[in-house]
Amino acid sequence: MITGRSRSRELICATIALALATALALSPDAYLPMLARAFLLQWAMGFALLAFVAALRKYWWMALSALAGSLMTVVQVHVPVVHAAGGGAGPHLRIAQMNVLQPNLRHADVVQCALGSGADLIAVQEVGPEWAAALSRGLADAYPYQHVEPRTNCYGIALFSRVPFTHVGTITVGGSPFIEAMITVGGRSMRVLAVHASSPIDYGQFRNRNAQLRALAREVASQCMPTIVVGDMNTVHWDHAYADLCIRSGLSPLVGTGERSWPSMGPLALIPLDHVLASAEIVSSGVDSFRLPGSDHRGLVADLQLKADAQ
Repeated sequence: MITGRSRSRELICATIALALATALALSPDAYLPMLARAFLLQWAMGFALLAFVAALRKYWWMALSALAGSLMTVVQVHVPVVHAAGGGAGPHLRIAQMNVLQPNLRHADVVQCALGSGADLIAVQEVGPEWAAALSRGLADAYPYQHVEPRTNCYGIALFSRVPFTHVGTITVGGSPFIEAMITVGGRSMRVLAVHASSPIDYGQFRNRNAQLRALAREVASQCMPTIVVGDMNTVHWDHAYADLCIRSGLSPLVGTGERSWPSMGPLALIPLDHVLASAEIVSSGVDSFRLPGSDHRGLVADLQLKADAQ
């Protein structure tokens, strides 16, 4: 039997659950709310489970509050769209994204994984000196065009290509190296930016990540040409910083880039930190994730195509 005291406790718990869901759904662009909101899908599942258990035990206020919390949080999980995808009839390009985890010692296995991706371009993050040597050596025959910027602080980066670079260089953004490359695909010029934004593990890094993404948006918007941005951006699609990047740059996530990539647990991961974005001249037939041996990230591989009328 539910007593008056039990009912009071239930109402208190229901109020707390609803307040938590409201905070998750409507929180401002601040450090601690950002950390919590990164796991909105898991919060929604937790609220749904709580609603189910409460209903079984006939705690109806708790069940209704938790159900409302689940709905409030799950509707926040979305992928921003800036431009509508149209059909592509131009040249194809396959690009892979791999955060290898700098302390990872499975160099040979990751090299074989990269070779098996069938990608024309491979962006790699957390490239320390050992990784730089292993990747450059292991991919030299299949990917003769390479630009490698090793670092010892987990922000080293590299870009490997089967396609010749017409230009390639390093841009330092907020203390981290980003790579800008120009390639020609089917007689058409295309720009590729490989990036690794700061991990927002504290308030300072949170601010730096947001500044890096704003600078990236300005860099993309500064030139009007087909552009791909690929990398570990340390943000999720429903984060304010990610939406702002898409709006300011005109880029859109490719179809399928809701793929969760971190933390990797076999075939599963919890949240999408790795991304492939493209300008309106580029469409995709799909993006898939794959296991990276020894890494805490899953890799991504995307099949791209320039629109027939892209310049």
